[in-house]
Amino acid sequence: MVSKPVLAGLIVLAVLALWTFYGVYVSMTTPEPDYTVIESLEDNVEIRHYSPQIWASVIAEDQNKAFNLLFRYISGNNDRKEKIEMTAPVITRAEEDGLYMAFVMPERFDQKSIPQPLSEDLKIEAIEERKLATITFSWYANEKTYQNKLDVLMKTLDENQISTMELPMLMQYNDPWTPPFARRNEVALMVN
Repeated sequence: MVSKPVLAGLIVLAVLALWTFYGVYVSMTTPEPDYTVIESLEDNVEIRHYSPQIWASVIAEDQNKAFNLLFRYISGNNDRKEKIEMTAPVITRAEEDGLYMAFVMPERFDQKSIPQPLSEDLKIEAIEERKLATITFSWYANEKTYQNKLDVLMKTLDENQISTMELPMLMQYNDPWTPPFARRNEVALMVN
């Protein structure tokens, strides 16, 4: 017979294994935009080329309000009441008038075929092809980690004489239930 502490330990290990499997499964099955790595630099910085995309975006006072508006849109709060599959990453950046957040729309849509939002706060944006410098990290994307990674990214780009444009973005690829060690986050800057 197995003792209670051993049984409790086995249960905890089983729950952790299921949680990890869930996070890996969701990450592997959530569509992401394609990109090509143009150059790999020190400190795990990559220069990537992205094809054009369609984003649904909003500027709100906080992350919860922004996310809820976007989630309602893909859940059917649009002119066709069409549900749109979730993709990754969720993109955020700080702007003067609030927090900017965008969902990348599935590749099957273009400017003409995408359902239009019912909320005036939401915008559908055509994002042109572009080059991004990125640095990837795991765990949770708190302000301190974000700033540290942004500093490393900017220093690496400066050392390689690569100029940037626009504001930095945080790209988060996982849902809130993914275990922290299995999470993927990136800080990105548009480059020339």
